[in-house]
Amino acid sequence: MTTSKLYPYFLVSIQLICLIFIAISGPIISNNAEGLLIECTGIFIALRAIYVVKIKNVNITPTVKQNSELITTGPYRIIRHPMYIAQLVAVLPLIIDYFSWYRLTAMLILIVILLVKIEYEEKQLSAHFTEYSLYKEKTKKMIPFVY
Repeated sequence: MTTSKLYPYFLVSIQLICLIFIAISGPIISNNAEGLLIECTGIFIALRAIYVVKIKNVNITPTVKQNSELITTGPYRIIRHPMYIAQLVAVLPLIIDYFSWYRLTAMLILIVILLVKIEYEEKQLSAHFTEYSLYKEKTKKMIPFVY
């Protein structure tokens, strides 16, 4: 594999290392009702996004599958990367409830990696789908109406 083909796997590896570290360095269920609600919201967003995309289009790497289609329904009609924001929403209460500097560092690295993945993925999507630029004009990356 060339370096350019390894890059998406490198990004995913760092992402998974961060998520696994957060999961094993403390409880994985928030200890208060508000945190649990936020955590469940993140999980719901992820499951909804996967359902809308259909499992055949899900790709853990930020690359576009050959026969994929551009999805613009469900959560994708508001934001372009609901699975990424879902991860952050789901782990945020865990960082707050069971705080450590190591867990916060993992969360910050996760945020940076997801932002890098978004930039990489959007280049791939723009090259693959002619209508992607129009879709980008109508939606935000991760936070509705903001970013």
